[in-house]
Amino acid sequence: MISLLRTMMWIWPSSRYHVWSNCNLMGKLAHHYLGTETTVTTKVLRLYAALALCGNGAMILLKDEVLMAKICELMGASHISITRIEAFKLCQILLRSSKGCNQLMTSHCQPIVEAIIDAMSRSDDKLLVTEGCRTALLVLRYAGNHHQCFWSNAIDKVLYNILTSFHISSHQTHHILCHDELFNMVSKNFTDIHPYVWDILGYLAVHCQNEHLSVRKRKDHILDTLISCACSLAAGVMQSSPLKLSKDVQEPALRAVLMMLLSPCGYILSEASSKLSEVVICLGDDYLNIVLSSLESTTTRSVTTSFDSFQIMINLMNLVCLVLSQPYHNLLNKRNCVDVLSTIIKECLHNHIHITRSKVTSHLHFCFDGSSCCCNFGEEWEGKNIVLFYGLVVLFNLLKSTSLVCVRCKRNLDAGILCHDCRDHFTEGFLRVLQRALSQSLSSGPKLYIAHTLSLFGLCGSPSKLGRKMRSALDDNELADLELLLSDGESLNAHTSIISVRCPKLLPSVKYALGSNGKINDEWGKSMYRVQMSDRVDSRALKKILEYTYSGFVMVDDDIVKAIRTLAKYCHLKSLQDMLQKEQPRWNSDCPSYDLTVALGPVDHSFSDIILEAQSNEQMKCQHGSCQLSTPHVHSHKIVLSMSCDYLRALFRSGMHESFSEVIRVPLGWQALDKLIRWFYSGELPNVSPDCQWKNLGSDAQLSHLSSYVELSSLAEFWFLEGVKEKSLEIVTACLNSSTDAAVDVIAFAASLGQWEMVEASTRSVAHLFPRLRDSGQLEELDDDVIDLLRTEYVRHSQHGGRSD
Repeated sequence: MISLLRTMMWIWPSSRYHVWSNCNLMGKLAHHYLGTETTVTTKVLRLYAALALCGNGAMILLKDEVLMAKICELMGASHISITRIEAFKLCQILLRSSKGCNQLMTSHCQPIVEAIIDAMSRSDDKLLVTEGCRTALLVLRYAGNHHQCFWSNAIDKVLYNILTSFHISSHQTHHILCHDELFNMVSKNFTDIHPYVWDILGYLAVHCQNEHLSVRKRKDHILDTLISCACSLAAGVMQSSPLKLSKDVQEPALRAVLMMLLSPCGYILSEASSKLSEVVICLGDDYLNIVLSSLESTTTRSVTTSFDSFQIMINLMNLVCLVLSQPYHNLLNKRNCVDVLSTIIKECLHNHIHITRSKVTSHLHFCFDGSSCCCNFGEEWEGKNIVLFYGLVVLFNLLKSTSLVCVRCKRNLDAGILCHDCRDHFTEGFLRVLQRALSQSLSSGPKLYIAHTLSLFGLCGSPSKLGRKMRSALDDNELADLELLLSDGESLNAHTSIISVRCPKLLPSVKYALGSNGKINDEWGKSMYRVQMSDRVDSRALKKILEYTYSGFVMVDDDIVKAIRTLAKYCHLKSLQDMLQKEQPRWNSDCPSYDLTVALGPVDHSFSDIILEAQSNEQMKCQHGSCQLSTPHVHSHKIVLSMSCDYLRALFRSGMHESFSEVIRVPLGWQALDKLIRWFYSGELPNVSPDCQWKNLGSDAQLSHLSSYVELSSLAEFWFLEGVKEKSLEIVTACLNSSTDAAVDVIAFAASLGQWEMVEASTRSVAHLFPRLRDSGQLEELDDDVIDLLRTEYVRHSQHGGRSD
């Protein structure tokens, strides 16, 4: 029965919900079957693996601490190989997301790492070694304390043993091979386990802190040997024709070296740079010319011509390694590299050049690929198109090593990398393409490199819709409640609600702010906070800091970079500071997002000056200080609301009674008001994922969720909420296409609010059910006009080959 249930869940994803939501069944599986005879335990582990393919099911398993401890035990050395392998496969599925990895490694780091290390050390069991490597690969993708644990368990020695254990005799195992010996052995005896070694080494390097290596003390020089071997393999790839080496050999070794050269650990970076420079010195400038010629030839092809994406990728990886390992200050003078790279990047953004890493290397095909449901794990940090990523890395590192030379016309400059004559060409051309790319659905890696590349031209930050709205608040002195006083007598107005979230260092301390000297009343009787700035603060730099704080984007001229960088450091604006210092984006770091929702939290000083109250009879206990309001409400901020909503901005300035009221009653239920507030403060409307949980909700619960979007759609027309109506329609349509249980009620509610666009979209989702709904009497509550619309949609559906149920 266990095997049958597992097969059903593997084939039919919809069946997984009915298993993980059955508490009785889950309890029996955990407490009665795990830990019995080996064959039963193995079958239960496979069943759990099929169950965990559902993202919601995986989270249910992760919450069961007793079960997780048992699975960690089953991965351990005390169990037989077949049980350990199945436990590792289950663990791999649970580790797919950063949330799952963090939850599992926070609670069970030591036993998991020890089990992985032991499995990777079993040279007599290749299957177990493989699953151990796969699990390590998934764990090490993310930064965290578990990296320290791997180093403490001599992960470098384990990787070295994997490379050598299948090729040397037992009496040689205690002898550490020299660099050349290991390289000769690995290059002549490639096995399908080697790509895992280089990927693991790469992740270890790119997340390694200087203190991690202190536990190894580098007494046996194994890490040095591994670094040297990887660099020699990379050099071998550079020297060889791509046709002579398989993709599984070329890409992992090059990638490992690239990640070492991006390592935050000074020792690894230094060793990799030194070793790679030694082994590629014989290539000389001729090789660089060959790579650039190969890349340049791709830019002259017609768009209809198929690109050799793999060759472009390898050339870019070679170029990245060369540029990172040694300075090529004269590279831009030799060839028009920027134009070549710009063309490749533009072709990638238009999807004419595209290649995913999983198509290059076979070792990344996991057992759960293509079988998952109800999960959104996102992309790898580098993104799906790795040609785009490597192209951006090369471009950024070439440009940041260039100074006082125009990257286009090669004219000598006093400052910067673009002359005045070429700036318009670049701004209207390639830079505009990069700026538009920031608004595309790219993963964090490419977006960060785009942002850091644009910063080299003085364009710092990532523009967003909400940021552009809040930028206008800088010109709004009417609602300003913070005055920054400069030593030259000039003062700048700001808003505590925005500053407290985006740049709290500019706020006065709580003790000072509450004192009589910190808070004053202006000539209109409005409360104001005053902050005296240091005489070292440059007024132009402070204005730029405020612009970045409000909008998330700022243009910085070359003559003021130093002053802004100093102030950004003081204000803890690390993202801006890193860009102005030309820092490399940190691997697996997140893109800065513009989000003000923290200002809504129940803190001692939220600076709230307005309350939005929902139309609801529910009772709610407020966490904001001494607030006595018992109906559902939100403590909000006029400046944020007025920048996001034309109606509210006009209301606050109207002089009418409502403009002076401390409470505004919003014609929305509590769920709808909560979603609206999230949109005001984050620029995003909370979504409903049409997953298995949604499909199995009762019709009343579904209606409760969807009716709030119908309310928002109605309010958007009167409050001029740009994009809310369209997004609400999109969410409701997606949910009804997934489950039609509440469709009739949603149609009726939308019709009652005059939301005919939503009525039409909803009728299309249930048109095929018209005969059944009519015969069951469910349409009786609808108006005749709506029934006629539904009948028309059914006829159209039937004419296009649809069948009634």
